[in-house]
Amino acid sequence: MPFRFRLALSSVFLALSVSCVTSACAASSAPQLVLVPESERAPEAARVPALDRAVTAFAGLASGSYYWPEGLLAEQLIAGLASSRHRRQQAVAGGRRVLSSYRLPNGGGERAALLVDDRSGDVLAAALAHRECGVGSSTKGCRDDQHAVLSIFLRPGIDRAQAQPLLEWSRTVPNEDLDSGEEEKFEKTEYTTMDAAHTKALPVVRPKGFAAQVPLYPRAVIYRTGQDALSDKKARRVLRLQTVDSVAQVLAFYKQLSPPLDGIESEMDGASGYVLGSRNGIAFSVNAKPPRDMPAITNIEIEIAE
Repeated sequence: MPFRFRLALSSVFLALSVSCVTSACAASSAPQLVLVPESERAPEAARVPALDRAVTAFAGLASGSYYWPEGLLAEQLIAGLASSRHRRQQAVAGGRRVLSSYRLPNGGGERAALLVDDRSGDVLAAALAHRECGVGSSTKGCRDDQHAVLSIFLRPGIDRAQAQPLLEWSRTVPNEDLDSGEEEKFEKTEYTTMDAAHTKALPVVRPKGFAAQVPLYPRAVIYRTGQDALSDKKARRVLRLQTVDSVAQVLAFYKQLSPPLDGIESEMDGASGYVLGSRNGIAFSVNAKPPRDMPAITNIEIEIAE
């Protein structure tokens, strides 16, 4: 039986379904939307744009400091595709397409691109042009556009030569979109292969004083900017995490603990939900919800009762 496909694209690129925006696109007979295999999906998952799902499947739980300190790579890629003014797609050889845009707050200085397979909708490679704003930027500031960084991420089996379209994309930022008004210069280009060593969940380091008896969602990373906003006292009883799993998956983990939580209560309202109960005499709650305009990411806040 042949595969059934649904033409789908993230809302970020939805406007491109009407017309091409580059001469290369116009010259290609390839479809102008990314093809994604149709499959049964839970209602919650169906609300996530297809391209966002492809990004999270590609990046997994990889994290790093690109636009902000130690955040999920998937979230920073999606943020780097957010500006409608600079949405672009371009057909390239081999039935592939480069999709790109800018991050809303910082123009050409922070932008992202994906190399996508037109047939499967899979992300084959991704790139972030950034200023390392997350690395000690509070004291030394971000890099300027004459010392930019290009980070390229490769799906296993994709080599640097196949990612060449992303290098070409990196050279196209208009001067007027940069702070200096001069041609951008990359001080370094770095490559990472997105194998299991880079995409799997790593053990979360609990804040000092946060009770070890409270279970943490296993497929998550610390939501660094959210955690750093807490006082030291509050961090002993509040832990903020992020995952690319759904809210329903997070709640199910806590509802299915063995032995079960004492006095468990749970509810899901729209896109958000909570579980509360106690374990080993420690009462705590888990709240999960997606950040604004980012339905493929789930923010988790675990709070121990005072």
